[in-house]
Amino acid sequence: MTENNENEQVENEQEEQEQVTLSQKELQSKLDSEADKRVAKALEKANAEFETKLQAKLDEAKSEGAKLAKMSASEKAAAEQKAKEDALAQREEELNKRELSANVKDILNEKGLPVSLSDSLVALGDADKINDAIGILSKSIEEQVNQKVKESLRTEQPKTGSTVLKDTTDPFQKIMEKYKK
Repeated sequence: MTENNENEQVENEQEEQEQVTLSQKELQSKLDSEADKRVAKALEKANAEFETKLQAKLDEAKSEGAKLAKMSASEKAAAEQKAKEDALAQREEELNKRELSANVKDILNEKGLPVSLSDSLVALGDADKINDAIGILSKSIEEQVNQKVKESLRTEQPKTGSTVLKDTTDPFQKIMEKYKK
């Protein structure tokens, strides 16, 4: 009985392995169909994520509205004022971060350092810390460059002239010996 199952499996595999020839139109149709399925799946996933985020925002807004409904007029005004102050502080922080980023990029350009370091340096947050870090980076890179230049300019010490001319296997040396006598 197991041989029967094995034979059936082998036959099924052989049938699956048979080559199917499709025309260009059929192949394109199948490829388009597969692409459409993938796009639909991606859209479905993105839509689900959007719905989740939207629902969270709605719930947050409802709870905020419920809080405001329970408050007195003065409490509402205070809450609105606090919300405005928070939004203003957030905008000011973003503006300061952009300004700091632009300044850091300018300094990096002036010092001849890669501008790609600006995001990492801005993460430090404090202008003094950033300037210190830029100074350290600049000094370190300059030292490394100088060291590499010195290494590349370094040559072997020349041999003394007397030892170079005393080579006994040199044919010119033999000729010179003849004329010295």
